[in-house]
Amino acid sequence: MQEIILDIQNLHKSYGSKMALKGVSLQINKGTIYGLIGQNGAGKTTLIRILNQIIEADRGNVFFNGKPLTARDIKTLGYLPEERGLYKNMTIEEQALYFGQLKGMTKMEAKNQLNYWLDRFDITTWKNKKIQDLSKGMAQKVQFIITVLNQPNLLILDEPFSGFDPLNAQLIADEIKNLAQQGTTVIFSSHRMESVADMCDALSLIHNGEIILQGSISEIQKKYAKEIYEIHLVNTHKEQLATFLNNNAYSTLIVEDNKQELKLEVTKVTTERNLLQDILKLGELKLYKQYIPSLQEIFIKTIENA
Repeated sequence: MQEIILDIQNLHKSYGSKMALKGVSLQINKGTIYGLIGQNGAGKTTLIRILNQIIEADRGNVFFNGKPLTARDIKTLGYLPEERGLYKNMTIEEQALYFGQLKGMTKMEAKNQLNYWLDRFDITTWKNKKIQDLSKGMAQKVQFIITVLNQPNLLILDEPFSGFDPLNAQLIADEIKNLAQQGTTVIFSSHRMESVADMCDALSLIHNGEIILQGSISEIQKKYAKEIYEIHLVNTHKEQLATFLNNNAYSTLIVEDNKQELKLEVTKVTTERNLLQDILKLGELKLYKQYIPSLQEIFIKTIENA
């Protein structure tokens, strides 16, 4: 049985007449990467600020490692905000020592961790560079190092790949996965659904302060893939095709005929066996598979339905 590290129960938060969170509840297992997605203004930032003890919820509870979350727990958290916050006139080492000590580390502990990460990223010569002398991507890499310096139990990342080229984005992604494998729990907030699909084990979709979709990535995709099939045919029999398209047992979402290959997307299947039997009458079967929608498609459809 997996250990729950973060248990959020019925959180409410208002800003005047604006309800930012309306009874948000979720549980995150230790060592997982958990996606937090939603449109701008959905309530993600408010939830993240509550977890970081920047603001308080109006009501509801947050349990961290089985106990109520308190200000003391902040030393065991790492937070990478979307709006980065490094001091431009300080060197990388000065930043590390400053932020490390804020998290309760000694100077030696902060130095050792900084050296570990600089060596891991092959940038040991950067130690005495000032932030103002770095490119945006380089500064983002330093921000990531500062965030994980205290070896947090819970790592909260808000758009962690912002400002990175594809190569460095993959480098950071690999490090996040490595940290999760070593037991760090990660909350991953992003608008890039392809990144969420690649990185996360499970997710919650927040819309207007409420969670409207929740579960593991595989479960969510399986749910939305129900009774949708992608079919490619060659040497199609036109008469049988016309009969198939008029069959009330099926609903054809897409028909694409490039004169060499027919592509169908079909739903409302009586049984998969019946569908396959009918498809084999249409021509030579080239591809037959259950269609798995992308997380981007699921996100859009769920928001539209809400």
